[in-house]
Amino acid sequence: MFGHLFHAAGPGGQGEEVIIDALGWDDGSYQFDPRAKLPAEETIKASPAELIAAADSRHAPAAAASTGASTWPEAAPAYSAPETYSPAPAASLPEPIEEPAYAVANSTPAPEAAAETYAPTPEPEPAPMPEFQPAPAPEPVAYHPAPEPVSYQPAAPATAPAASPDRPVAAASGGAAASEPGVRVYPLPSGRAHYEGLKSAFVDFPRLLRTLRSDRHTGYVNLSGNGYSGVILLNDGQALQALCSNGTAVQGEDAFLQIRRHMDAGDGVIDVIELDGETVTALAQLFTSPYLYRGLLGRFVNLEALLEYLAEEHVSGSVVVQTPTEAGIILLRDGDILGTYTESQRSLDKATTAVASLATDRQSVIEVKGGDGAIAAIDVDAALNRAY
Repeated sequence: MFGHLFHAAGPGGQGEEVIIDALGWDDGSYQFDPRAKLPAEETIKASPAELIAAADSRHAPAAAASTGASTWPEAAPAYSAPETYSPAPAASLPEPIEEPAYAVANSTPAPEAAAETYAPTPEPEPAPMPEFQPAPAPEPVAYHPAPEPVSYQPAAPATAPAASPDRPVAAASGGAAASEPGVRVYPLPSGRAHYEGLKSAFVDFPRLLRTLRSDRHTGYVNLSGNGYSGVILLNDGQALQALCSNGTAVQGEDAFLQIRRHMDAGDGVIDVIELDGETVTALAQLFTSPYLYRGLLGRFVNLEALLEYLAEEHVSGSVVVQTPTEAGIILLRDGDILGTYTESQRSLDKATTAVASLATDRQSVIEVKGGDGAIAAIDVDAALNRAY
């Protein structure tokens, strides 16, 4: 994953032993799948260099037994030649002189001095370590805004749905003239999963975004954890919008920085989902477009007639139906239904049946959002370099 060994499985099970065993194979074939679904658990902790060293130490004795035995006997005849010359001269003359001469030649201390010169070289290695130590110090300070959830309460009437990080709160009053509520995080539709259920501690966040940009990914990155959720919408690799709910909801670059902070802390689970470009643009408008109508009580509204009117006006936007336990979304493009889904059934569908059934709930609230579609993309490189 991002160039690092993450998981291996083979005939002997899974983990590091699989790789060490495979490095000893003499023959085989391979194929590469860049879109393979990764497991949630990491099974390899060692680096590639450590695994290769372990494989070398394990397989070297076997290789020496099969191929290296012939190299050592060849050296024996080379040293047996001097023994054939020793009987020729008289035993009294050469032996006392030649043996000390060879002893002096072979015992020169040069190699020992050379070994001493290499001893001090590893000393500068600890120098880069301080760069990594101060980074996590400020992280825990910004995660406990205790009074912030109170901001949701004034907007919700007695019959309105309860707030959650993944479901908006209905407004207290209706009509286009009502004051705008705060940022809301709506449920997202499902799509093709590139990565699903990955622990954020395993993911290099800047490298992930740059990889998705080079792949021209269209869809979203979703991060969820204990009490918070965040999403980055991507179209052709560019970040259209970011939203994060951490007690209170924010959007834009501030939301991007909150998501980055959670990623750097290594808490939460991340999904990378692929959708088509029109759906992603409609989702960005769902989060950013102004209200045309809000706070409409479902028991007073004919949803079918409302959709017919929006089609006549060629509205691009969304219709949100909210109950105390569920939310339904209808995405519109020039008045036509682009797709519908609910919080519990997130597969995109053209039929409005599931959302219309929510509108029959006596406590349901309906809101309509629409706009000109102008969305300011986030400068990811600048946001990654910004202190948080």
